[in-house]
Amino acid sequence: MGPLFPEPNLDLIIALVIGFFFGFLLEQAGFSTSKKLVGLFYGYDFTVWRVFFTAAVTAMFGILLLSYFDLLDLSLIYINPLYLWSIVIGGFIMGLGFIIGGFCPGTSVCATVIGKLDALFFLIGVGLGIFIFAVAYPAFASVHTGYYYGIPQVHDFLGMSMGTFAFLIIIVAFLSYWGVNAIERKVNNGETNDPTTKSGMIKITAVAFLVAFLALFMYPRKQALLKAYETKEFAQNVHPQKMAIDELALRLVKKDPTLQLVDFRDTKDFEKQALPNSLHARVEDFWTDNLRNALSRYDKQVVLISYNEEDETKAYHLAKELGYDTSQFYILEGGCPTFTKEILDFKMPDREPKTRAERDTWRFRAYAAQVLPVLIKEAKPKKVVVPKVKRALGGCG
Repeated sequence: MGPLFPEPNLDLIIALVIGFFFGFLLEQAGFSTSKKLVGLFYGYDFTVWRVFFTAAVTAMFGILLLSYFDLLDLSLIYINPLYLWSIVIGGFIMGLGFIIGGFCPGTSVCATVIGKLDALFFLIGVGLGIFIFAVAYPAFASVHTGYYYGIPQVHDFLGMSMGTFAFLIIIVAFLSYWGVNAIERKVNNGETNDPTTKSGMIKITAVAFLVAFLALFMYPRKQALLKAYETKEFAQNVHPQKMAIDELALRLVKKDPTLQLVDFRDTKDFEKQALPNSLHARVEDFWTDNLRNALSRYDKQVVLISYNEEDETKAYHLAKELGYDTSQFYILEGGCPTFTKEILDFKMPDREPKTRAERDTWRFRAYAAQVLPVLIKEAKPKKVVVPKVKRALGGCG
């Protein structure tokens, strides 16, 4: 799951191709002309508004769609941290420069490439401003980092899902298109810069409302599954294979190489007492390649361990929902506490065994209670190593 192109060199090639087409589309939209760009501020041309709002809505819905099908990890998308003074002062300078110069940093590059002299001077000014800011940064540092608010997201602030927020943004976007058309007609004596016919606009708006409606029901699959995992109903009707505590103990005593234990207990409990051949993991680790590789070996039987059978069954069901081959997956009967009580801490009962099977079970458990603590002490338990992945930087200048 995301990034879609994990190889760094391939990322650069894809970025180059996307950058080429991005610049081409900017030029085709007229963004290499300063008059069209500043028309937004004077009310006679809202092409910038239409293009960028459409791009934002398309990107938003695309991200939502990819995350819904579990193809994109939202945690890898870089979100600029909120420094209030930087936003206010920087936004004012950016807007002022846009009005005076007729370009933003991105469009100035596009216009410079096709030979616009005013864009070249604008780009030189951008570089000079960056240089001055870098040299004089100590004087600006307190303002630049003032009023830090972390990485808030609007939908969280408003207490709504991403799908609901996307629905509202799409509706606002396409209603605003009708509004800016009305403004253009008023400023331009009945003319508008939007070539779309009225019937075409109605069709586009209808499609936008349909997309907005679909967005309402799109929730990132990872978040949806983790949220469902927390409920009691998540694995109510799921019945995985169970491994008896005596079978597990016997296979551990024999050092069975085909056994792979995955322990979902808290880190503290795992480190205190980790069984041989066990791998410590969190539920979130099902989305990592390291755990997927460990659980995808056909020569291994996987036993999911937790505090009780309910938690183990939930982990089993989550693995199945994510497409793991669970035909060789088991849960530990009674959970880890039962194994500890009946095997590791086993004490021979005072009474005589009622049956031969009971006698043999007691003898084996007494033996296992002596052998397994030694094996546990010698074992080197492992944890799922989650690589530190930097968020992908991006944005439009």
